[in-house]
Formats: sequence, structure tokens, C-alpha cells
Amino acid sequence: MNSSRRWLIIFAIIIGAVAVIAVSLVLFTQGKNVTLLAENTPQGTVQRYLIALQDKDYQKAYDYLSHDTPGTITYNDWIMQNGQMTTGQSGWRATLEQTTQNGNDATVNVTIDTSYPNGMMNNSVYSQQINFLLSKINNSWLIVSPTNIYWIYY
Repeated sequence: MNSSRRWLIIFAIIIGAVAVIAVSLVLFTQGKNVTLLAENTPQGTVQRYLIALQDKDYQKAYDYLSHDTPGTITYNDWIMQNGQMTTGQSGWRATLEQTTQNGNDATVNVTIDTSYPNGMMNNSVYSQQINFLLSKINNSWLIVSPTNIYWIYY
């Protein structure tokens, strides 16, 4: 391979890497000024829960979880169960999708886009759908499931 062709390939790889980094930055830094939804709605509860997780306000996030369901764990146990959240996690962004409400129960569908900086040319964004199940308890919507945050890491 001649020298000019090699430089052209290297230049194309560098341009591709810069493009991937730029797209990742746009995806995971936009939306910091989010309009808050009403807290007394299922989607408002999920939104505030996700914001608390992103702000690393884990006590506040834990307070949005239902503690009236079987298998409920203490705050300290929840932190231990989700130990990865206090270490170097990947960047992620949540988009609230459809909400279905049936009396005192609701489901909020959320798309989680997680960024994994694992290489210059690899697809570093993984999208998944998470269904948050909520119950209205004492006039507040609380998250029944999921109570762990495995979805940030996969």
C-alpha cells in the first residue's frame, strides 16, 4: 500500500472517531434543562426518579420506590444491591414514552440509551425499553418495579 493511501485511511478513521464522539456528546449532554412533569402523575414520578439517579441523589431516588410491596429492602441494602451506581458508570439518557393508567396502577414505558465508550468504530450506544410499574399509595405514585437499576449498565 502506498504512503498517500495509508494517510488517507488514517485520516478517514480520525474523522470517523471525531464524528462518533460528537454524536455521543450531543446525545448525552443535551436535555439538562428538562421541564418537570407534575409530581402527582406516574410519568412525573418516574421522571423525578431518573433525575435523582442522574444527579446521584440516591436517597431521593430511593424515596420514589414503593416500600409496601413484598421483598422491599432498606436504603442501605438497596445501595449495596446497586453498588455499581456509585462507581464509574457509563453515560445514559432516558426518554419517557407511553403511560398507561388503570385506577391506582400505572405503567410508564421508558427508553434508556446507554453510552459505552468502548472503541473508535464500535456502536457505543445501546437502547432498551424499561417498563416502570407504579401504584398510587396514600395519594402518591410510587415505583413498584424495577427497584434495582441494572438497566443503566446493560
